[in-house]
Parts: sequence; structure tokens; C-alpha cells
Amino acid sequence: MQSYDDAWASCHESIPTESIPTESIPTESIPTRALADVGAIKALTHPLRLGLIDLLGQYESITAAEAARMLDSTAAKCSFHLRQLAKYDFVEPVEVPSRRERPWRLKYLGITIADEVGETTAGFNALAEQMVNTIVERFRAYRRFVSQLSADWREVSGLHEGIGWLTISELRELDTSFDFFASLAAARTHGYEEIPEGARRVDIAKFVSPLDPPDRG
Repeated sequence: MQSYDDAWASCHESIPTESIPTESIPTESIPTRALADVGAIKALTHPLRLGLIDLLGQYESITAAEAARMLDSTAAKCSFHLRQLAKYDFVEPVEVPSRRERPWRLKYLGITIADEVGETTAGFNALAEQMVNTIVERFRAYRRFVSQLSADWREVSGLHEGIGWLTISELRELDTSFDFFASLAAARTHGYEEIPEGARRVDIAKFVSPLDPPDRG
């Protein structure tokens, strides 16, 4: 776990946000989607569907049988829920003539919630809870083998937290930096960018939670 002093030092030694080479990622070819349909958001809140979305985020494509083995489910259930996700335009089949089973892949690598839907809907809240639980479980799994990682990987992984005061513009800088590396990781997973030697699959998550509610006067 990184200390506040270490975090402060590394922050000032890091590359300035404006120098991040965002043009190196073919963002125009990476499909993204802004969810404005409450029904589509609710469709994601089923635990197995969210598990499938999460799994497809880790691999370029998977079949229902492969998903069933990794999610401790059945191929029939995974196939049904993959078709439901396709109905709501989240996934799509991959035509591979040489394979008996058809693989599925994510249709969009980036999904945001449109402003008109907002973050206060029941569907969004349920989805957020599911996502937090998934991230926590992956972190717990990582903690079980962290001692086997090399020192440099242990140094850059783990839980990094800071509590204090930041402005909107400073948080936007944080967003820019995070979005760049999150997009780069996804682009490599799904074949838009080459995976460099020495890279590992990682889960990166950003939580920004204002601690004080707005002053209602």
C-alpha cells in the first residue's frame, strides 16, 4: 500500500498530463457507447450478465462454453444471457467458420451513462453495486498471490488512496490520465494496439467520491 508521502513524491515526478501521447491510441476506431436507455442499464444488472461483460473485457472473445467454465455456470445459461446482451447491443457474435462454437465479443470497449439518465436511477445504482463487488473480488484474488510478484510489480500495484481537497479542473486532469491508460489497456486486449513485451493483464479502477454532500442552504 502506497503511503501519502510516497504518493505525493511520485505525483510530482510523474509525466505532466498535457504530455500524455493520446494520439497514439486510435480512439476514433475504438467503439464507445453512451447509455441513455434505462432498460439497457437494467439489462446489465443481472449478475451473470455483468460477469459475462466483465469476462469479455478481459479477453478479445469467448464462447459460451468457455465463459461457463470461468464463471462456474452452464453453457446454456451463458448462451442465453449472451443473446440477451446482444439484444441490448452490448455484445456481438464473431463469425469463425473453423470453430464449432461461435465466440462472442464486446461491441463497445467504453460505456458511459448519458446525462439524461443520471446516476440516481435504480438501474444505475444496482449496476454500480455489482461493479464495486466485482472489483473488490478481483482485488482479493490479487492479494492471494501478490507475494509471488516481482518487486517492481508489487510497487505499482495494490491499493492507493488519498483523502483531501481537489478542484474540478484537477479532477479532470486525473480523468484525462486515467482514461488514457484505461483506453490503452482495452485497445491492447481487443486487438487495436499491440501488446508490448513485459505487459500484464491488470484491473485499474478509479473511485472519486466527494465526502460532503452539497450545501442546500
